[in-house]
Amino acid sequence: MKNAALQPAGRAEAKTAKGRAKVQEILDVARRLFIEGGYGEMTMRQVAERTGISLSNVQHYFPSRESLLQAMLESVMEGYDPAYRDIETLDIAPRDKLEAAIRYLLADTKKGESEKLFVEIWSLATRDPIGREIFDRMYSHHRANLARLIAAANPALAEKEVQHRAALIAMQIEGLMLLISENKPRHAELEGIEEACVAATMGIALGEGGA
Repeated sequence: MKNAALQPAGRAEAKTAKGRAKVQEILDVARRLFIEGGYGEMTMRQVAERTGISLSNVQHYFPSRESLLQAMLESVMEGYDPAYRDIETLDIAPRDKLEAAIRYLLADTKKGESEKLFVEIWSLATRDPIGREIFDRMYSHHRANLARLIAAANPALAEKEVQHRAALIAMQIEGLMLLISENKPRHAELEGIEEACVAATMGIALGEGGA
C-alpha cells in the first residue's frame, strides 16, 4: 500500500518578492546542510542560524522539518526542468535533443556536489518513509523528462518500452556518478567512458524500432 507520508507539505506561500527571496534562501541553506551532513544536520534551528532568520520565521514558511525536506527536494527536482525545456526547443533532430540531454545529465553527474546530494537522497530513501515517497516522485519526474525525448526520437516504441528505456538510461547515467564524479580518483582504464555511456544510452533509446 502506498505510504501516506507526504502530508507535511502544508506550508505558507510567500506572497511578495522579498518573501520569495527569503524562501529561496531557506531552501538553499537547507540543501547545503543536507549535502554537508545529511538529513540529521538539516534541522530547523541550523537553517535559522545559517540564514540569520528567526526560527519562528523559518517555521512560518515551513512548519516542520519534514515540510522543509519535501520543499527542498522538490526544488532539486524542478531545478532540472529548465534545461530540458531549453533542449526541447532547440531546432535540431529529436535524436540530437536526446543526446544533448544525455550529455547534460553526464555533466551534472560529474559534479562533486551532485554526487554528495544524491548519495544523501538515496540513503534517506532507504530508511525514511517521507524520503522514500519524495524519492519516488523525483525519479518518476526524471524518467518522464527522458521518456518524452525518447518517444520523440523513437516514435515506433510502445509506451511501456519508452518507460523501460527511460528508466534504464536514467539509472545508467546516475550509477556512473560513482565512478566519474570529480570527487573520485581517475583511472586510465576508464578514459573515454563518458562517450561510451552516450553511445550505450543512445543505443538503448534508438535500438529495436529506432528511427
